[in-house]
Amino acid sequence: MLGRETERADREERQRDQTGAGSSLLQKGLPFAVAFAAGFIFGRRRRGEPSAEGEEGHLSEAASEVREKATQAAEGATDQPGSMGSVSGEEAREEAREEDREGEASESEAGEEDVEGAQPAGTEAAGISEEVADRSPPTAHGMPMLGLGTYQMEEYDECVEAVRQAIQMGYRHIDTAEGYDNETAVGDAVVEAEIGREDLFLATKVSPDNLDYDHVLTSAEESLERLGVDSVDLLYVHWPMGEYEPTDTMEAFAELRDEGLIEEIGVSNFTVELLEEAIEASEEPIFANQVEMHPLLPQTELRQFCAQDDVDVELVAYSPIARGDVSDVDELQEVADKHDATPQQISLAWLREKEVTAIPKATSEEHLRENWLSLGVELDDEDVEKIDSIEERERIVDPDEAPWNQ
Repeated sequence: MLGRETERADREERQRDQTGAGSSLLQKGLPFAVAFAAGFIFGRRRRGEPSAEGEEGHLSEAASEVREKATQAAEGATDQPGSMGSVSGEEAREEAREEDREGEASESEAGEEDVEGAQPAGTEAAGISEEVADRSPPTAHGMPMLGLGTYQMEEYDECVEAVRQAIQMGYRHIDTAEGYDNETAVGDAVVEAEIGREDLFLATKVSPDNLDYDHVLTSAEESLERLGVDSVDLLYVHWPMGEYEPTDTMEAFAELRDEGLIEEIGVSNFTVELLEEAIEASEEPIFANQVEMHPLLPQTELRQFCAQDDVDVELVAYSPIARGDVSDVDELQEVADKHDATPQQISLAWLREKEVTAIPKATSEEHLRENWLSLGVELDDEDVEKIDSIEERERIVDPDEAPWNQ
């Protein structure tokens, strides 16, 4: 009899130990699961952590799903002592950060002799070579002078993958537009890349049909919602046509800047005359003019005008390699051979010498890498003079209604 009671007591003791262990694991696991989900969502924000009430309209579908799962996990834990049901989101995130710091300290102690020459976090796992990881572009008033253009990236998966790979490689300037129909893909790619919003320079554009005062405000809000952000670093007037009217349009852009929805005002495809008019009409400074520019279309007059002290407008070059046509130019090939580079890389390096930001489009890892490695090409005066001597002229984007055709 005594033996059976002792056996039963031992069995009950083991059950209590197992229950306690499972509860402890649950208590430890749930905070980090929810903290990870919360960090995943809030990592997209430009500044701070928005309130739950104001967040819904700016989250992509993927981010909303993560938040829902985090909420369900927290609600399911309310009946567990010490679980996330009784811990605030900020406390959970702080607990997760503390755990991360402890883990990093342990890893640092364990592998201290391997620190020298280590690549940035994530690059080795992503197959990014040290040569690529070591590159970084100069900046112009905070804008990286080499970015990724996304024109004609209308296929969702292709756009997401290209932008994600670019960010992983080191690109920090991403350019899109309302008219490209890919703002949602760009926003989702930023989430997948797991980069802090403060580390990314994001630019988009308002289409010509949305350039009257009210339409600018509505269009900008919708772009922010598709991108899943609170603000963009640069918002352009895409073309000076359609509903564009200097005073009305620029007044709306100034309001967006005052409200903190955009950091800088830009225009695109503006001639010298149109840029002068816009500067005169704008209550806020115009930061950039995005135009087609490459060695076959050097934009000399526009570049000289923008460089004047009382103008001080950055030039951003789209189609900076003339959609590949620079490879057929003898002068560029000669300079490329000298530097063991490609004509495309020489074109991007030449733009940098002219203090112009380039945003080449690329979808393959090979072309993303080729463009990025142009940052290692340093042209001398002889190289620049040879490229400047090119007489051939070619404009790729040339619609009949463009301002230079009027």
